Amino acid sequence: MNNQLLRQFQNLACIGTVIAVDASAWKMRLKIDENETDWIPIPTMAAGIVKIWRCPSLGEQFSVSAQGGELTSAIPQVSIFSEAFPPPSTDPNEVFVQLGEHAFSVNIQSGEALFKLNKCTFDVPETIFTGSVHSDETISSNVDVIAKKVSLVQHPHPNVLNGPGQTAAPLPTGGTND
Repeated sequence: MNNQLLRQFQNLACIGTVIAVDASAWKMRLKIDENETDWIPIPTMAAGIVKIWRCPSLGEQFSVSAQGGELTSAIPQVSIFSEAFPPPSTDPNEVFVQLGEHAFSVNIQSGEALFKLNKCTFDVPETIFTGSVHSDETISSNVDVIAKKVSLVQHPHPNVLNGPGQTAAPLPTGGTND
């Protein structure tokens, strides 16, 4: 087998290391053995109505297939863990997504999730919690909080007297005992 055929055969399926990224063009270049690819598409898990964008890191490794063994037609498939970029978890019951210093994980057996973020904003018209909600920190709000029709800010108290007397329970917003 001549060198050209051997090289093409080896390039049918191989591992490449990211050497350059052009995020604005959605392209990257890989080093495969002693060869380098041209600018090739950055792979994704979804690119239709559902889209997932993740820019690859320099030094990250990808499984690559090249039709006919020609690196000019190389298509990166999936990223592969390496010594430079090891997995964030080795727990077989955990789905773990690491985003730099931030992460979230779900334990499949226990059904528990952990979010490690600096801030989390939910931009949704309605949020419903079932079960208990607990906080180890102060909960604050810039707007009134209403629980069982009782306003935290605007609720009236019936039977208020000066002196040592106690007020009755707050009334629902609107001021009547419905």
